[in-house]
Amino acid sequence: MRILCLILLVLCSQILHSQIPKDALSLEDAAFDRSFATRTIPKISGRLLNLSAEELKKTVITYTLVTPFSSRQSSRTTHVAPDGNFQLPLDYAFPYQQVWIGIGELFYAGLYANKDLFVELDMKKIKSAGTVNFNGNGVRYLGTDGPLTAYMNNYVLYKRDAQQDIGKHKNDLLFSKMPVPMDFLMPAYNKLFEEIKKIEDSYIAENPAYAWILENERMSDYYSDLCPRFWNKEMDDSLWQKMKAHKSYLVSNSGAGLYGNMAIYVTSSPKTRASITWKDIIGLPDLTTSEKEALDSLTLIDKTAYATPENMKRLLRKIQSTTQKLLLTRSLDKNIHLFDSLFPPAKADFLKIQLNNSKDPNEQKVALERILASMHTGWSKSVVRSEYKHTLKKIDGINNILASSTGIHASSMPGKPVMKTSFGASMYKVTNMNLRDFLAKLKQNFSGKAIILDRWATWCAPCLSEMPHSKKLQQEAKDMPVVFVYMCTNNSSSESKWKTKVAELQQPGIHFFIDEALDAEIGTYFSCSGYPCYAFIDRAGKYKPGTIQWISQISKQDLSDLLQVN
Repeated sequence: MRILCLILLVLCSQILHSQIPKDALSLEDAAFDRSFATRTIPKISGRLLNLSAEELKKTVITYTLVTPFSSRQSSRTTHVAPDGNFQLPLDYAFPYQQVWIGIGELFYAGLYANKDLFVELDMKKIKSAGTVNFNGNGVRYLGTDGPLTAYMNNYVLYKRDAQQDIGKHKNDLLFSKMPVPMDFLMPAYNKLFEEIKKIEDSYIAENPAYAWILENERMSDYYSDLCPRFWNKEMDDSLWQKMKAHKSYLVSNSGAGLYGNMAIYVTSSPKTRASITWKDIIGLPDLTTSEKEALDSLTLIDKTAYATPENMKRLLRKIQSTTQKLLLTRSLDKNIHLFDSLFPPAKADFLKIQLNNSKDPNEQKVALERILASMHTGWSKSVVRSEYKHTLKKIDGINNILASSTGIHASSMPGKPVMKTSFGASMYKVTNMNLRDFLAKLKQNFSGKAIILDRWATWCAPCLSEMPHSKKLQQEAKDMPVVFVYMCTNNSSSESKWKTKVAELQQPGIHFFIDEALDAEIGTYFSCSGYPCYAFIDRAGKYKPGTIQWISQISKQDLSDLLQVN
C-alpha cells in the first residue's frame, strides 16, 4: 500500500502545462486509421555545405528509424549527391517519427518527422568545432518539422550535466546487477523522476512551444521504465490502468519502448503462457520418419526406467523443430486473443504487431500471417502486409544464398563440414568435442594467426546487433594475421535456424554450430556472463582475458595494436 501511494503521488503530480492539440493522433487511436489512408510519408532531406567534391563523394550518412515494431529500430545508410543534397527515406506515414542521424564523429542528432524536415549542415563550422551533437553552430533545422526538431535537440543539451547525472543514477537503479526490492526501488525512482521533471519544467517555462510533446515523452519514459519491473509478475491494477490509459503520440524510443514493454508484460504472465509436451505432437500431419520413430520411442519408454534424462533429451531433440513450430502457433493464437480481450480493437491491432518478435525469418513469416488474419484496422493491415512482403523477399534471398553454397571437403578443422557460402562463410557442425580439442584444432589450422572468438545465439538481440560491426572489422582486417571464428549455440536453436541467420547476415568467417556441452564449457573457460561473449587468442596461441568486451568498440587500429603485442 505504501508503494502504491508513492506511485500515485508521483502520477498525480504530473500536471500537464499544455493541452494536447485536437489534431494530434496516436497510433493506438481509432481515428488514426482514417488519417493513415490520406497521410503522406514524411520527408526528411538536407544539404551539406562547404565540402569539396571529393569529400562529398566519400561522406556516408547513417540514420536509424525508430519503429513501432518489436525490433524498435532500423539502421540505414545514405550517400550524398554531388551538390551536397541528401534524402533519408522513411517507410510509413507515421506521426512524429524519431530518426537518429550521424556523420562519422562529426555530427549526431535526433530528428522528428511528421510532415517535412530539411537539415542544413555547414560542415566547415562543424569541423572547426571538432564535433557537434544535437544542435550548435553550423546546424539549421528547417521545414515544417524544423522548429520541433530544434526544440527537442535543445532540450537534450539543456542542463546537460544534470540530466546525464540523473540518467546515470536511474540506470544504476533500474539495471542493478543485484535485485532491488520494490519498496526501495519505487521511492528512489520517483525521486529521480521528480528531478527530471524539475529540469523539464524549467525548460518549458523558457520554451513553451512544444511542451505537450516533451511532457508526453516524459510520461512514456516513466511507464516504459517501470513496466519491465513487473515482467513475469502481476502489476497493481491501479498502476496498470493508468499505464493502459497513457498514449504516446510519438514513434520514438520512449513511445516504442512503452508499447513494446507493455506487450511483453501481457504475454510474459505465467497465466498466459502457452505450453506443449511431446504428446501434443503425436498425430500431426507432415511428420518425418525420424520424428515418428522418436515419438514411438517416447511413447514406449514413457514412465519406465528407460525414461532417463539422457534418453528423453536425445529423443526430444529429434522432434525439436516441430515442437517449436507448434509452440509458436499456439503462443501466437493465445496472445492475439488476449490482446483482443484486453484492449479496444485499434490498440489491440497496434500491440499485436509486437508479437512478430522472432529473430528467425521463417518464424516471422508464420507470425505475420496469423497477426494479419486477426487485424481489424486498415493501417495495421497495410503495415503488416508490407512487412510480410519484405519478409518473403528476405527468405527468398536467404534460400538463394544457401542454394548456391558449396560443400566443404573433409579437413582438420573441428567438426563436420556443412557448407561454404558465396560471401565467404565456412560452416561446420561440432558435436561431442571438448574445448581442449576444439581449441587445439583451431590453433593447428591457424598457426601464426590471432583468433577472435565470438560466442553467440540466433535469438540473441545484442549478438545480432554486433554482427555488422564484426563484419566491417573483418573486412578491414582482411590483410592482417587474424581470423574471426563464430560459435553458435544449439541452445533453443537448430541447425536450420543457424544456417538461415548466417545467410541473412551474410556474415563471412569461420562458423561452428556447437552443442550445449561445448557451449557450456566455452562459457565457463572464458568467464562469459551470457551472449554475446568474445575472446582473443594471440598469434602465439595464448588467450588474452578481457581484451574484447564488445566488437563494436574495436577499431581497425585497435586490432592492429593487439596483433603487435607479444
